[in-house]
Amino acid sequence: MADIITEREWHGNPRPILSYNTGVFVEQVASPYYADGRDVPVIQNFTTPVPLTDLAPAATIDVAGPTPLVEFTLDGLWPELTSLTIYLTLTDTVVGDYNEVLFSPQLEGPVQAAAGVADAISLHPELLATSDGQTVLVSALAPVTAITITTLTVA
Repeated sequence: MADIITEREWHGNPRPILSYNTGVFVEQVASPYYADGRDVPVIQNFTTPVPLTDLAPAATIDVAGPTPLVEFTLDGLWPELTSLTIYLTLTDTVVGDYNEVLFSPQLEGPVQAAAGVADAISLHPELLATSDGQTVLVSALAPVTAITITTLTVA
């Protein structure tokens, strides 16, 4: 797993938007620049709206439902093939409930993972999902009247 090596606070303009840049050590690889074959570190940077203090992937339900809009937050780093199981029960559905196991295709930060999860949920014809930083917002489209998050687990 990766290790935090740097953490910075950035204030953007024109409004003071606070964001955190976390650099993580991923692995050592042979450098193509040195003839003696020395190893160099591979470092990835992730920008998040909150400090990335815990690197373990996590998903937290913020609004479970039953409501027309549910939301959950992703945190930590999402290594390749980390799975997120999402079961959404839909009221008055024609197509059926949303039951999926999604996998992280590569090492991702929580903002990237949330965007990918929102895109996957939006493939359901009765749901519209968007991401706002690390938070995924899922809203019901007609004829669905309510959504309930019944399962949200990381493995």
